[in-house]
Amino acid sequence: MPCSAPVREAPAVGPPRAPAPSRTGDRRRVLAVPVPGYRVSLARGATAEEAGPRPTILSWRRLLICLGGGLLAAGLTTVAGFPELAVLVGWAVAASGLLLWVWRISWPRDPQGTKRLAEEEGRTRVTDTVVLSAAVASLAAVVEGLVRSGSGDAVGVATVVLGVLVVIQSWALVNTVFALKYARLYYSGGDGGIEFGQREPPAYSDFAYVAFTVGMSFAVPDTQLADTSIRKVALGHALLSYLFGTVVIAVAVNLVTNLGQQG
Repeated sequence: MPCSAPVREAPAVGPPRAPAPSRTGDRRRVLAVPVPGYRVSLARGATAEEAGPRPTILSWRRLLICLGGGLLAAGLTTVAGFPELAVLVGWAVAASGLLLWVWRISWPRDPQGTKRLAEEEGRTRVTDTVVLSAAVASLAAVVEGLVRSGSGDAVGVATVVLGVLVVIQSWALVNTVFALKYARLYYSGGDGGIEFGQREPPAYSDFAYVAFTVGMSFAVPDTQLADTSIRKVALGHALLSYLFGTVVIAVAVNLVTNLGQQG
């Protein structure tokens, strides 16, 4: 009689097990996932440190958040019964938030971190234009507010104080934008164009030195500009700083003096 072969049970089929993550010390391989408002390294085999989110400094998200805060402050000032101060208060809040946010990110970075971030900042040229345009437009609000503050009452004094504060903040924003621009031009053009006279690569603090020196003296500091594109940017920077330094500040000082005489 034929013998039947023993029946073997088929092995259970289940989802494949994921291999245990390989470790090299404490460094794990991760998959970088883009996050809105951030730039993420997508290089193959990137480590957690290399693939972490890298914030762009002048991103639209930061700009819109700061402008939203300024609009809220302006609205609250109007509701409080001081509509003539609303624009100045709103811009003061927006500019303060943007300045603190930008330098909180950029100032602590070493030369290597500055280089990485500057190379990824190419897309912020539009936001540069928006910030510079808003800073220049704020001057019209300052002049208009100071001209209307002919009285020596509390509102007039507050208008003068806020006007001077807004001028200083706008001037600082202009220099900040140009500091970031100098860093992008330096590191996107083959790591050069500005001679700092030091062995180590420049950090954001070095570019801030260049930008704020141009903004205060309308001239290039002891660093040498060895690239035509950077010289063009420095020329526009000096002209814009001259507008802030000689026209607006002079008007503010004269109006402060007039208010003091009326008091």
